[in-house]
Amino acid sequence: MSKRTSLTKNDGQVVRSEKPTSVELTIYKSGDAVVHESRTVELPEGKVTIQLEGLPANFVEDSFEISDASGPGTFKLGPDSFQPANLSSQALLAKAVGSKITLLEQTAQGLIRTTGTLRFVIGNQLVIEDANGIQILPTPPKFELESIPDGLSATPALSLEPTTSKSGVYLLNSMYETGGLSWAPRYAVFYDDKTGLVTKLRCRVKLTNSTGANYDDAVMKLLDANNTSRGGGRSPRGGARMASLESAAPMAASFGAQADYADSAEVGSVGEQKIYILPDKLSIKNGETKRPYLVVARDVPVKAELYVPAVYGYQLRATKEDDQKLPVFVRLRLRNDAESNLGSALPGGEVSVFQPDSTGKYQKTDPQLHIGAVAKGEAFKLELTTPSSDVKASRRLVSFHQDPEEKEPESPVTPEGGLEEPGFEAEGGASPVPSFGMRPAVVQGGPGVGTPGEHSRRRREVAEGAGKKARKEPKPRFREEQREITVYNFKDRDVQVQIQETLPHGFTWLDKTHELFEDSETSGVFTVDVPAGQSVTVGYGIRWKIN
Repeated sequence: MSKRTSLTKNDGQVVRSEKPTSVELTIYKSGDAVVHESRTVELPEGKVTIQLEGLPANFVEDSFEISDASGPGTFKLGPDSFQPANLSSQALLAKAVGSKITLLEQTAQGLIRTTGTLRFVIGNQLVIEDANGIQILPTPPKFELESIPDGLSATPALSLEPTTSKSGVYLLNSMYETGGLSWAPRYAVFYDDKTGLVTKLRCRVKLTNSTGANYDDAVMKLLDANNTSRGGGRSPRGGARMASLESAAPMAASFGAQADYADSAEVGSVGEQKIYILPDKLSIKNGETKRPYLVVARDVPVKAELYVPAVYGYQLRATKEDDQKLPVFVRLRLRNDAESNLGSALPGGEVSVFQPDSTGKYQKTDPQLHIGAVAKGEAFKLELTTPSSDVKASRRLVSFHQDPEEKEPESPVTPEGGLEEPGFEAEGGASPVPSFGMRPAVVQGGPGVGTPGEHSRRRREVAEGAGKKARKEPKPRFREEQREITVYNFKDRDVQVQIQETLPHGFTWLDKTHELFEDSETSGVFTVDVPAGQSVTVGYGIRWKIN
């Protein structure tokens, strides 16, 4: 880092600051990072232009703010202007017109040097004036200049135009945003099922710098939030939110003597989000990826649970020998408190689980797990995706009975397709004709009798009456099932297994061999102890309405 940048050009009142003296990065899980810089510059009295160089290529325009300025006099802010990176061979030559230049050409006879004053740049040709006159030469791949012309920079530059009341050394604290920095936590959990301990729990952070700038000895703060407002208007972002930062407490202090090989980050709060401060300053070059440690702990107690998930249904099989073996999975339950050698907020991230083999070497058994953010004092779990190879289960539908569906009686139909009226063969004239063996119907007089409209009205009444009869409440129908779940333990030690069940709504028990711990009206858990090398069967019968 440069110590202090002095006045470099008095006539134009321009001061160039090549690098900051200190840097602090606040990196979000996604979106732009916030860069806090301190720069020491020597300024004259009056209006001056300060050119800040060394900005990242992914600098976010309109994001720069001076947070504090101190010096021998007052420092009055003025406008600023942004200039993208513009250093190139063509830009150098264009700015060098009127200056001394040396062209370098490698030939078979050796290196030829041509020195003169650059008068013009015409396409890919240079007009050079020396003691012999004017020469027009092709632009060589190499040339020398006495200095880099003003206004050119390999990185973006920002020009400030403040006014000072006294000359002297001023300290400028500023902040801006840049793309190209993000962090992603990843946990490594070393679990020994024989001791019931997570012997090592480590969280590392993947940091990749693609900003276009190098950062040396930077303080790294990782905010567990997103900063993705770019493109949606300039709303308050990372810098403004940092004002609510609480005093950070060392995460490693909760671990005490149990901390293992590295220091953990400090943790604090910014509003409702957690912020993690890496214990040591970090240097990271553009294009470089580093993985510093965020959390380090050891000997974390864990409770392992074997369980049969409810996603596997029942099949009707003749014998247990025909049962299809189902996987029994494992979940690890932990608590984030001091008694468990943890005790500080943990960010959400990917998890890989390692377990020891017969020689004690840890092997990866469950990659690509995930946990959400865990608060201090909160219990959490890891659902392993690899099932047990020595504990298995089966589900069997022993028997079932279901009430048959009731058939509805068929209604008589007239030749025209409508319902036939009782006591009549058909309608066709002014007076209906009684059917054989039936009592004649009473005919009521009136102007509408025997007309097509009257026929339609009577047919509609008959159809509505038949519909009312068809909508009567059906007789209740029920289904009964006898089910069995068998858990097989091929281990050389006893195990306890939880059997998760999904049950139909409104069911009633017919019988059961074990008690069910109910999670809701339609789900519950049987807990069974299975001796080493044996099996245990849970059986039950249920009845429920199906219509």
